Amino acid sequence: MKKEEDYFKFIGNIKDSISPDIISEISPIYLSEPRGLYRNQSLHIIKPRSTKEVSGCLKLATKYKICIVPWSGGTGLVGGQIALDKYHVTLSLERMNKINSFSEFNQSIEVEAGVILQSIHEFVGTKNFFFPLSMASKGSCRIGGNLATNAGGVGVLKYGNARDLCLGLEVVLADGSIINDIKTLKKDNTGYDLKNLFIGSEGSLGIITRAVLRLFPTPKSRIVTFFGVPNFKSALESYMQISKRFGQYLQAFELIGDEGLKFLEETNMNQSATQKIKLPWYVLMELGFNSNSVEQELHDALDDLYNRNIILDVILGDTESKAEKLWKIREDIPEANKKIGAISSHDISLPLENMEIFINKSLIEIKKINRSLRVNCFGHMGDGNLHFNVFPPQKETNSSYMDLKPKLTEIINTNCKSLEGSISAEHGVGRMKVKDLKQYCDPGKFYVMHQIKKAIDPLSLLNPGVILRQDTQDI
Repeated sequence: MKKEEDYFKFIGNIKDSISPDIISEISPIYLSEPRGLYRNQSLHIIKPRSTKEVSGCLKLATKYKICIVPWSGGTGLVGGQIALDKYHVTLSLERMNKINSFSEFNQSIEVEAGVILQSIHEFVGTKNFFFPLSMASKGSCRIGGNLATNAGGVGVLKYGNARDLCLGLEVVLADGSIINDIKTLKKDNTGYDLKNLFIGSEGSLGIITRAVLRLFPTPKSRIVTFFGVPNFKSALESYMQISKRFGQYLQAFELIGDEGLKFLEETNMNQSATQKIKLPWYVLMELGFNSNSVEQELHDALDDLYNRNIILDVILGDTESKAEKLWKIREDIPEANKKIGAISSHDISLPLENMEIFINKSLIEIKKINRSLRVNCFGHMGDGNLHFNVFPPQKETNSSYMDLKPKLTEIINTNCKSLEGSISAEHGVGRMKVKDLKQYCDPGKFYVMHQIKKAIDPLSLLNPGVILRQDTQDI
């Protein structure tokens, strides 16, 4: 069979013309993804050590028409890192893990794509700077994947997504061509913005190999606050009041539903810092500042909201250890979700004024299907991003309810679209949401995306089937 012959010619040429130690049979750690929905079918994995080696591998992939599926930290939640064909080769940049340079003047750092996000945090922390991109998987996700998926996380409210934190990129195209756009400039108006084309393309247009990232001086102080609210309207009102008074200091404003805290208890991950009073919603927010007067002003603002019964049962994380304990509540919720097992998981964004309408409408329609289903709604309220996940009744498994998944997905996506939202806020499209993208995306935008893919990767060798279907039946 020619496909098999070409595949093994490709493997042999990698060993002979580049290096025998950059390709091997794939090991078990690369075969699964966090949600357990997909199984990697790759037989081999390539682990290049330089951009030159990446380029050489992709030139050979084009010669033999071998598809390449990039693997970063393997933490993606929509299956974009998984190859579904045994003749598709997994490409990991984990060996490209150097921090190349740091500039205090430009407030930037140049890194290779395989650097773990937490390593960036730790390095720049020693220089009294910080990199705002942060999420629960920071200890294992890698910056190349963060950029390829335009990752969000908890700091988007003030600092933006990964796209907003990147100044320059180096990218290798499917034919091995290298685009060197490594710059520390905040202004560069010379033609098309190719950098932002590759960020968020999930490895379907090119392989990100290096990046220049924006840094920020570390605030001298931070306060993390955890409080309950009697209803969603109060959560929104507290956000509006805090953001008006402290917008320049407000770094995160996270919404947590009561189901999230119940899940922590159910999975024995309960935190001692959580409230004794049971309320429908909770908020975790963080302010970073340099002036001591801000702390007293915040206390006054919280007192005012408390006296007006907008917020209840306030806990202040005014020391680093207290702050970390409060953040752990929020960061543990995805792990609790994983242990319980969702029927249907959704990463959506909505205009703030439409968020409560979406929640109420979706809950009513879900309960009509089965009143015992549970919904854990939480997320980055300040930037409009909700994680809206549906679970089986307590002490039951999701396997008994998976026949409901298509209908649940339809309810949530339709309500989201009708309220001017997005069906993918920060996790990307991957393989999981390809059909949903076709159904809910603007037709003009969808057509142009296909044309871009055909122009840059005409053989569809890079992460085929991610974002767009591999064939042309979508158009």
